[in-house]
Amino acid sequence: MRSSVTKLLRPEYSSKIAGTIFIALSAYLFFFTDLTNAALGAFFIGIFTILIIHVPTVEEDTALAGLKSGVMSIHHMLEDMDVSQFGLLVPPQKGLTETRVYIPAGELEGVPDLYDEMFIVSEGKGKTGVSLIPPGKSLLDEAKGKMEYDIEGQDIEAGRECMGYLSQGMGLAKSFSFRKKEGDVKIRITLDRYDSYCEEIREKAGELCSRTGCPLCSAYLCAASESLSENLKIVDFEKEGEHIKYSLEAV
Repeated sequence: MRSSVTKLLRPEYSSKIAGTIFIALSAYLFFFTDLTNAALGAFFIGIFTILIIHVPTVEEDTALAGLKSGVMSIHHMLEDMDVSQFGLLVPPQKGLTETRVYIPAGELEGVPDLYDEMFIVSEGKGKTGVSLIPPGKSLLDEAKGKMEYDIEGQDIEAGRECMGYLSQGMGLAKSFSFRKKEGDVKIRITLDRYDSYCEEIREKAGELCSRTGCPLCSAYLCAASESLSENLKIVDFEKEGEHIKYSLEAV
């Protein structure tokens, strides 16, 4: 019940509801009263509300600037450190108060204890690497700020609701899917206006996609890890046309 009410309160739904009410009011005024001018006014307000008021909360120029900021620096740093091609999303736990992405040096043989102040990790064989603040943290924080509850550990529906804000509310993607079967997690993101941005990042820093994800993909990956409250290792990434597909596994 809570999720249904929350869904109706989201801008993309509430604006349509309000617009429909104005159009219905205009029909009543036109057919059952002599207030023709008021009917026309209500009709145009309804159309305006449905088609114009709901726009993405992140303007395109601002969003693109934020998405590109720092991405290449992260890529070059990871290349110089010669770490694994596959990262691990680690949600808040123990001494870690915010999600991190852990990229091991070599094969992942165990998940080390991570802390907020720790960036270089060295705990012996299989537990050496780097712990980074995810590139998409600011985007995820904005989406979570629109929700009425904390998604951490609230399971897949909470993750989907958060991804809904990232997609429709913030205009970062046309659509998405988020599925889990036993320990396997699948995330699919269908891009729209940010497809050219994605192609640019993949051309300049393709390894970033499976290590941390660019800011856009990183926000979706972190939403999955936080809502499931599980360490999620990226095991596969591919892009077909405007579709991005991530395969992850719980570790």
